[in-house]
Amino acid sequence: MKYFTKSMWRRSQQIGPEADENYVHWQRAFQAYRADLEGLHSRVAEMAYTFFAEADIHDAELLDLRIVDGSRPAPLGEPARRWQSLTEYRCESNSRSLDAHDENVWHIVYSGTRSVLVDFPSDDPLFQRGLGGFEDLGYHELTDAGGGFLRHEVLFSSGAVLAFEFKNVAVSSTPARSPRQQS
Repeated sequence: MKYFTKSMWRRSQQIGPEADENYVHWQRAFQAYRADLEGLHSRVAEMAYTFFAEADIHDAELLDLRIVDGSRPAPLGEPARRWQSLTEYRCESNSRSLDAHDENVWHIVYSGTRSVLVDFPSDDPLFQRGLGGFEDLGYHELTDAGGGFLRHEVLFSSGAVLAFEFKNVAVSSTPARSPRQQS
């Protein structure tokens, strides 16, 4: 994480004389991130940009993560064929997260993936509650990874980190509950 680091999150939880200074530090990080994010606007679809800029996913819950290795030359059940590919980066990653309000499920598909990092359990834990999972999503950021790639990093309250480097990203959301379940 470039802007919303573990140390920044730890400091933001402190009370006392340091609280005001920590708040100023957090505001500066947020403003710097927003400026960099604006520079990436043209590199992602409008829905993806809106997600990275505006979606309220603090305290969201990771529902699932799937990594698909697209290098298999033939689907299972079909005869094998020669290995060939039209693209250098064939992996795709998919994640779904439920926002903290139980209103929306966010679907993110990273394609042209060159790197996936899953730091779980972390050697540098944060606020683990003993639940044994990733726990609440705290912060996420989209940054330039160089070479035409973008990086999306996600920091969880357990200290776990997910990081994806990719060429393309698609973001969508669906209601978490059907209208029948909401009433």
